[in-house]
Amino acid sequence: MINALISMSKVCTNNPLTKRPAQLGRWPFILVGIGLLALGGCGSEAAWKSRSFAFTSPPDPVVTASHTNVLSLREVTISPLFQGRAFTYQSAEGTYEHDPYAGFFVPPERALEQPVRAWLRDSGLFGSVIEPDSALHPSLEAEVAINELYGDFHKSGHPAGVMEIHFILYQMSEDGPGRVLLDKTCSRQTSMPKAAPAALMAAWDADLREIMAEVNSALKQLDLH
Repeated sequence: MINALISMSKVCTNNPLTKRPAQLGRWPFILVGIGLLALGGCGSEAAWKSRSFAFTSPPDPVVTASHTNVLSLREVTISPLFQGRAFTYQSAEGTYEHDPYAGFFVPPERALEQPVRAWLRDSGLFGSVIEPDSALHPSLEAEVAINELYGDFHKSGHPAGVMEIHFILYQMSEDGPGRVLLDKTCSRQTSMPKAAPAALMAAWDADLREIMAEVNSALKQLDLH
């Protein structure tokens, strides 16, 4: 494309009808610049665009006075292998890569805090589910650790979103932590229609929904009053 533009400029320069040949000497550079801008404009519509994602939460449940217990969810923690906002993919057995174009709005442990609290509220088992800095004194406290959070792409044609959560619930008193009521690890692996960031985020949402349903089911078997 650039060679063609230069050739066109030479034709203009040798044209006997041209009245100002001295100024036409600049045209090759101008036309080359236009050609490069045109090529660059096509490249700006690249398939890979930077995108940020977030987990979805269930709607707030109807508030009832059936429970007076207060649950505090401490800060969610995550394995160092999956820290950072960029999505993590398993490209081969024991091999992981980070996507520079797709990730969370905030670090994944922060991204999961609100949805986990929302799912616990949705259980209807607690009077209140509060943040760590709340002025309320909790009667129960929960710790959540994310052991795995990645897209499994190493099996050709079978991509999946993988999540594993370790959930601990224990009693709280003025003296500090008390008896452990629940210590449970849940994992899910949801298939994806294709290996793409949006499909992975949807798979992780499904993972979290199923994991929290399992946790809430286990909590219902306990005496939490």
